[in-house]
Amino acid sequence: MNTILPYGRTSALSAALALLFTLPPSAMAEEATTPFLQIYLGVAELDDQTTSWTDADNESVEVDFSSLPTAGFELEYLFGRGFVHWGINPGGSVSWKNEDITFSGSLTENNGGTITYEADNSLLLVELHLGGYLRGRISERITTYLSVGPMIMYGYHEVEDENYTETPPSGRPARSPTSDNSDSSDVAVGFYSRAGVDFEIGDNRYLGLGLRYISTELDFDRTIGKIDVTGPQYVLTYSARL
Repeated sequence: MNTILPYGRTSALSAALALLFTLPPSAMAEEATTPFLQIYLGVAELDDQTTSWTDADNESVEVDFSSLPTAGFELEYLFGRGFVHWGINPGGSVSWKNEDITFSGSLTENNGGTITYEADNSLLLVELHLGGYLRGRISERITTYLSVGPMIMYGYHEVEDENYTETPPSGRPARSPTSDNSDSSDVAVGFYSRAGVDFEIGDNRYLGLGLRYISTELDFDRTIGKIDVTGPQYVLTYSARL
């Protein structure tokens, strides 16, 4: 064998193998059973995040649900070791947004009156997922990962709208306010994926950048109807071994 491998390399290889097989079983078991926790904050940029109402002039008024603040967590349970580690990845996230809009249109051409709408829209998205992950080390202090799997999402949408009539004859405008509150919720199945890079800042502690992707469709049948909840989430992450 020494004619194939120099003695120094053979000795180093033997020492590495000996070290591997003399590691305490409890330490190896702890790494295999102790989950890796990642928490994150970011923003979701949905691809199809607009819907609309039709005002009194039959003109479409858009409501924009882009740039939703997002917070969540990921867990990684190690099942296999090798060039990359692999296992299962449960987790979840919450995204939300409130938006106020105001628009108006003509009532009739005869009196020239207008009707004004003011709407407060609240959207809440909660998702839970369970998929598989791969994680590998690309340098001494940098790791990267990739995950994908199914998810289930709950969505809640609430509209608090108020409209009033203005008539322009001389004097103060007459106002006839009416209010209407409505809400709708839905649960749907979709999929998620995530990828990112972590930079070690201490013993089993990391800061990183991540990109998540979610895709499903929710039907808010009592408010805005169907909306695609599909698009990327850009996140900052903190990870640690529990």
